[in-house]
Amino acid sequence: MRQTIASARGDLDLLIALEAKKQPHMQDYLGIAAQLLEAGRSAEALDWVRKPGRRALGETGSDLSPARVSLEARILEATDERPAAQALRWCCFEATLSADILREHLKQLPDFEDIETEDRAHALALEKAKPEAALQFFLDWPRLDLAAKLIVMHPHRWNGGDWHSLPKAAALLEHDYPLAATILYRALLDDILDRARSKAYRHGAEYLGKLALLAEATDTTRPNEQAGHAAYLAKLKTAHPRKSGFWARVGEGDPAPPQASRSRRPNWDRGDG
Repeated sequence: MRQTIASARGDLDLLIALEAKKQPHMQDYLGIAAQLLEAGRSAEALDWVRKPGRRALGETGSDLSPARVSLEARILEATDERPAAQALRWCCFEATLSADILREHLKQLPDFEDIETEDRAHALALEKAKPEAALQFFLDWPRLDLAAKLIVMHPHRWNGGDWHSLPKAAALLEHDYPLAATILYRALLDDILDRARSKAYRHGAEYLGKLALLAEATDTTRPNEQAGHAAYLAKLKTAHPRKSGFWARVGEGDPAPPQASRSRRPNWDRGDG
């Protein structure tokens, strides 16, 4: 409450004094640093952004978290340390593949040098040890062609349980990059069936429908080690013959169990089982 009053009065020194009395893990280092920067007190801002244990409220990232690096780089530029700011941004990009940090870095480069650096960033992302981070970067940039290339480079890497992002990525790619979309849709469908996620069978049936539509475009260009759609479908039927709730949604199997067994079997369409 005292800090709220200090902020309303524009008393930054009182606000900082009150913040400094808190336990280190409770201090809003980035918030104070940002206010000091806005007030033109760059040297003090740099001290706060670099304090041991620094973090913004709610932030759980490392020292190279994009939010902190973005702020520290702006503070460094305000203190005429532009090379150090750029070096920090690039180091952060290498560690996190943050599209926002790369944009900030490129904005400070001369013409033509930014193009060369962008190409270097793309090459680095393709070689990243964690393709998941690289995929998010290419989607955020956006470079869908490189996202598709990355997916095809690592066909078995994608976690079908990542239903927050993979369906969106597959939908973005399915028109121009059907092979990459096929890899993602298969990963999603395999995860649903392998884990018997009956409440997601509706989505699984949708993914299988998309795979059937994509098959004509992908079966002629797919790598030899990747099964064609007919072989993939046959494998699903062999591996999951008793998942009647799923097959009923795609028009396969017996969609209506006998009346006598209904009390012992789940209602698939209701999402049981």
